[in-house]
Amino acid sequence: MDQLQNEEPQAIPERRTRRKPTAKVRIHVPEFLTRIGEDVRWYYDVRLWSPLILLLLILALVLPGRGKKQEAQEIPVETVEVQPSTETTPPTEPVIPEAEALARLADSVGAGRSDNVKTIIMWVAVNRSEDRANGYGQSLLEEIARPNQWQGYDENTVYSASTYEIAKEVLETVENGGLRPLDNDMLWLVLNDDGSVTIRDQFTAKGNQKWNEKTVK
Repeated sequence: MDQLQNEEPQAIPERRTRRKPTAKVRIHVPEFLTRIGEDVRWYYDVRLWSPLILLLLILALVLPGRGKKQEAQEIPVETVEVQPSTETTPPTEPVIPEAEALARLADSVGAGRSDNVKTIIMWVAVNRSEDRANGYGQSLLEEIARPNQWQGYDENTVYSASTYEIAKEVLETVENGGLRPLDNDMLWLVLNDDGSVTIRDQFTAKGNQKWNEKTVK
């Protein structure tokens, strides 16, 4: 019995209950949540946003300039009064009555004919104004206006500028004593059907004497 008392009681091993393994619960996570980390890094990636930042900088520089340009266009433009020019136009050359009368005579009597024929008609008028032996000798204007002297003459004929210039040359030759295309005694003319004109020194033949004549085309 003492032996039994001296013996230490042996520890009774605890009986461990074996836990049953807990079942793992699998939760279905959407794929976008698993990639959210990568998306965040992608969001803050400077290389992604650099084109947008650059575009914003360009707009920030351009828009103020356009605004200033529009403001500049809205500024009213001051009207500048144009002072009338002090330069005066040169006066027109006054019409020479004798030249006007010669041009009207040539363009009416020599209508449709050459300038040579018209020049000869003018010189016949000049010769008449200088001749007193045959019933002429009045002023040039009076000899041109003398009735029944010029075939087809019309004092209301509108003469051309070129014929007027020829008339001025005729008057200048008379004034300067230049060479004339007709002799002074050529006072009569006949208009021919072929467009030419024949000038002669007599109105009719005297006896057996033939007149001198000249034909110009």
